Amino acid sequence: MVINKHIMRSTNKKLVMQQVINEGPISRSQISRNLDLNKVTVSDIYNYLLKAGFIREVGHGGSSENGGRRPVLGELNTNRYFVISLHLTANKVMLLASRLNAQQLGGDEFITTDMSLTAVLDETTRRLQTVIAQQKHIQLAGISVAVNGTVAQNRIVTPAIPGLANFDVAKYFTDQFHVPVVVENSTNLATVYERDFYGQGLFHNLIVLQVGEHIRAGVVTNDQLYTGHNGHAGEVGQGYLVDRHNHDHLGAADDYATQTAFMKAIYRQMPTLTLDEAVAAYKHKDAAVLAAGDDFAYYLARVITNLTTSFAPDAVILNGLLFTKLPQLLPVIRTHVAAMMNTEPGPILVTQAVRSATLLGATSLIIHQVLGLETLALNFASIKS
Repeated sequence: MVINKHIMRSTNKKLVMQQVINEGPISRSQISRNLDLNKVTVSDIYNYLLKAGFIREVGHGGSSENGGRRPVLGELNTNRYFVISLHLTANKVMLLASRLNAQQLGGDEFITTDMSLTAVLDETTRRLQTVIAQQKHIQLAGISVAVNGTVAQNRIVTPAIPGLANFDVAKYFTDQFHVPVVVENSTNLATVYERDFYGQGLFHNLIVLQVGEHIRAGVVTNDQLYTGHNGHAGEVGQGYLVDRHNHDHLGAADDYATQTAFMKAIYRQMPTLTLDEAVAAYKHKDAAVLAAGDDFAYYLARVITNLTTSFAPDAVILNGLLFTKLPQLLPVIRTHVAAMMNTEPGPILVTQAVRSATLLGATSLIIHQVLGLETLALNFASIKS
């Protein structure tokens, strides 16, 4: 078999970079042992990355039992480049600047209600310029953009914001800032967060359900984000469920298993109740609110059961404000799932970062791209959200 030397070197370079990020500070000899590569190859790649500014040396390790020289330790150089992640929603834009180890440098946000798309883009550009100017000794390496909707091949296919239809967001920001730009839907990025920040290498197959006005799934299989044909994987809100109380009626999961559906069920009897008031009523065991909560939990369990039997994930993680405000729903959901499955279901958890998961996932995605490590696992578990 003929092995292309350029491909082999490129692969080895990525593996060395992965070791430096995940295991650093680390010596060349330890990298060589971890990867089972000869020391000359590792040293050559290490020196290249050191010269390119991706590695910095941070002291010496302990000497060997034989009393040899203490090895020089290297780690990712976080003082050379930084990245920015954006989250464009229907009423807000959020920005986050981070080093290449995902350590946060600062953020910003502004309300976009009643603003035109042109005004939103102009204001976003202005604020990006301000954030970039604040990083005086570190260079912008890339931008990641999170949007609600369907994304395929870095283009928005079906946007939640009507003005973004047929608009090339990636090209716009590339032209403005002359760096690589990646675009992905917010649920997929929330899933990347759970894999890279929270999972700590535990979750190689993972499903995240974002539940709010709509319900959407993000799927990781064998550590890779699964987006399906034309980016449509995970659009579970459009799938049909049988009505629990009228088996002759079918409805979209969006109409049954969302925060919006939960509140609509309550409004039928208490039309002025806010979410916080509904949460308080649930905790005080109001019969109508308890019934709405049980219906919500039942329908969400149906969605979870369908996804679990299809993908057999290591865990299902729920992302939504309702779960943060009303954690009492989680055991109800678990009970319904257990009753619907013949086998023991995997863990069903609630995210630890309902407000920041998408931005941090976007940060991870652009770091992977900037470093050329798109298919390799990076662990940012030590970075707090």
